[in-house]
Amino acid sequence: MTRAVAGLVGRSMMVPGRLLARAARVLNHLAAGTLTIDGLRAGIERTWEDFNAGDNEVGAGLTRVEEEMVARFLTRGDDLLVAGCGPGRDLVALAAGGYRATGIDPARRGVAICRRQLERRGLKADVIEGFFEDVALPRRFDAIIFSGCCYSFIPESRRRRAALRKAADHLVPGGRILLDYMNEPPAHPALIRLTRLMAIVTRSDWRPEQGDILLPIDPARPLFSYEHRFAPGEFEAEARAAGLTVVHRCEIPGAPMVVLQRAPESDGADGTGTSRSDRS
Repeated sequence: MTRAVAGLVGRSMMVPGRLLARAARVLNHLAAGTLTIDGLRAGIERTWEDFNAGDNEVGAGLTRVEEEMVARFLTRGDDLLVAGCGPGRDLVALAAGGYRATGIDPARRGVAICRRQLERRGLKADVIEGFFEDVALPRRFDAIIFSGCCYSFIPESRRRRAALRKAADHLVPGGRILLDYMNEPPAHPALIRLTRLMAIVTRSDWRPEQGDILLPIDPARPLFSYEHRFAPGEFEAEARAAGLTVVHRCEIPGAPMVVLQRAPESDGADGTGTSRSDRS
């Protein structure tokens, strides 16, 4: 076969190859629409179970921007909750920095690694296995940190708003929420509309939304990774719906970091007047 003929054959196969790839994406999004919320969260958990971090990754500690945010908005000795602590990169650094830290993560492997890393360094911190949305929080905190864009891994706007309200309810007056989220624009919005239609037809207990990204992660099982990319103003709307206001924003390409506090009319509205040292 001459080079010219081989090139012609190769080009002729590109069109059906692209069509097959598009068909596979359509079928994958249709399959995602049949999932329940528990099935979707099983894929999220699996994604983080497959994430491994060694001593170097955990030892890297906070990024420069994270260090600046912590230094500006937290006080050494504060009682912190780190949601999505994973293997412990930020939790270990905060515990070593003199903060009272508690971590939550749904990935059993990540929790085990985090506990080993703490023990290896002679540090103490509680690490709870489970999703932030489900876990009964033990007390109020000076600050709650959603680590590593994990806020973007909570499916559905209503469930994210509920998570923010839960966090706000477990802050002492004047407490803060620190988080980052994904805002790079997703591709193929028509595919999410197709997924949503399938979810409606199958009467699934969740509804895909524009900005969702779903990718298959196990050919043998209907498991999908999930993340949500926020459109301009979308995150701020969710924060306001949860009674929170953005008091600081650090623009980082693809993943801005924000600091939230209760809106003035929400803070202390019950008249309890508890202080940062009075936690229940």
